[in-house]
Amino acid sequence: MRYGGRTKGTPNKVTKELMETFLNLVNRYLVTDIESLPPNKRIETLTKLLPYIMPPANDIELEAENIEPLTIILHRDTNDIEL
Repeated sequence: MRYGGRTKGTPNKVTKELMETFLNLVNRYLVTDIESLPPNKRIETLTKLLPYIMPPANDIELEAENIEPLTIILHRDTNDIEL
């Protein structure tokens, strides 16, 4: 039995405010710097920042019958990438 505190699923106000402040700082000071990096460093930097921007995903279990395999095809547009 719980007494007091937030109900389950209610967002934490302080966490939300800290996230908004962090995103504002990134947008204000780092976007231009990140955009000026080479593509591989840009991805590396964004990957390192991601845990501070988005909460980690929870694992889920799926129980289903007759699931078809999923095929993902990736195409690289060479016009947009400089290596």
